[in-house]
Amino acid sequence: MKIFALLLSFAAMLSAQRAKPVIFDTDIGDDIDDALALGLALQSPELDVRLVTTVADDVESRTRLAWKELGLFGRHDVALATGAPEPLLDPRRPDKAAQFSVLTPADTVPAAAHARAAERIIEMLMRSNEKFTVIPVGPLTNIALALREEPRIKDHIERIVLMGGSYFPAKREYNIYRDRIAAQIVFQSGVPITGVGLDVTTKCKLEGADLAKIRDARNPASQFLYQLITLWQKDNPNRFPTLHDPLAVATAVNPSLVETQSGAVSVETATPNAYGATTFTSEDKLPKDTKATTRVAHDVNVRGFLDLFVARLSSPPRK
Repeated sequence: MKIFALLLSFAAMLSAQRAKPVIFDTDIGDDIDDALALGLALQSPELDVRLVTTVADDVESRTRLAWKELGLFGRHDVALATGAPEPLLDPRRPDKAAQFSVLTPADTVPAAAHARAAERIIEMLMRSNEKFTVIPVGPLTNIALALREEPRIKDHIERIVLMGGSYFPAKREYNIYRDRIAAQIVFQSGVPITGVGLDVTTKCKLEGADLAKIRDARNPASQFLYQLITLWQKDNPNRFPTLHDPLAVATAVNPSLVETQSGAVSVETATPNAYGATTFTSEDKLPKDTKATTRVAHDVNVRGFLDLFVARLSSPPRK
């Protein structure tokens, strides 16, 4: 019995140390935080990024930019797919992100990267014996399409950790507003969700000595990210990145970095001047027959998060 107990303990320890399989969904190229979030995910040994999908507007350029970044981190082994250019309801928008200027004719993607993101998400989840963590840091179109087309994927998702919404107080945030119908589908899916909202992420800015460590890092991946930051700054060196999306990734890495509250989230889809507003109802105020499957962040250990972020993104790509 003692040997059996030791084997169980050893198995539990190995399970705790095993990296979480991850699908990372992004609208990389607009705000700088998407590229920084992807870098943090790739640099985190707690996460095993298996698939990157792009979403919204110029998805072809987003896919090329994601592929370029994956290459600089030595991760062309990660699957890549091109997602929905339009929200479920609203039209596509013109997109001329400054970060796309780093792309050259040589930055082409493999044929497999043109696969439809929702189909690749479904395929990867359904064929896996492990449960995935899904980290969407853009509009939720791809995730909603996958859930709608194959509801059984819910059984293959450990948790969705998303950057989106604003909960304390409730107000509009771009990712949710841009595809409010998709957001409502995701929040109503019953999948466990951790929402990292604007009211918490705005506390996390990259500036001063922290930014300098990435600027001065002597490796091509860190230098590439710093180049993207300068493009995003648009000749305004006092414009500093707010780390919205990286905080979602860090929450998947170390949930104790944020304080969360359990309950449910509803998305405003009926009132035009409030489209996309996210209303959080705490667990103790839900009807008795309603299960609380969502946790939303209401505070963050800013220094702890920044130390993690800077240490990993100023280090050479991990082997």
